[in-house]
Amino acid sequence: MKKYLSHLKLKDILTLIGFIAIGFGWILIDQIFLPETNQRFIALIILIFILFYLQFVLNKPINVIKYCNSIALITLSFAVIVSLIMHVIISNDFTYKSVLIWIISGMLPYITGLVYMMTKKK
Repeated sequence: MKKYLSHLKLKDILTLIGFIAIGFGWILIDQIFLPETNQRFIALIILIFILFYLQFVLNKPINVIKYCNSIALITLSFAVIVSLIMHVIISNDFTYKSVLIWIISGMLPYITGLVYMMTKKK
């Protein structure tokens, strides 16, 4: 498993925790600003993409794919655990929206990593 994941430094972990908190906070308040579900998903995708891109720019990973694997594993695990707790245990309102958030959380690190590799200065 170690050959597929990147070793995350303290800086990597702290920025990721901060960005996860921002994304989670957005999910909690986006209903106030955006009335339609489609608008909220588009805004969430854009926000997460920007936050992941900042994660890459700030931390400058050596092996981008391994870094994407690590980030995707952490964010997907967080999204699954939080949505199961909130939507299955607490609210009993689990829907396809939670699964879409899982997909977004799992795929965007790779998409952002690809964009980062294409745009970083060599």
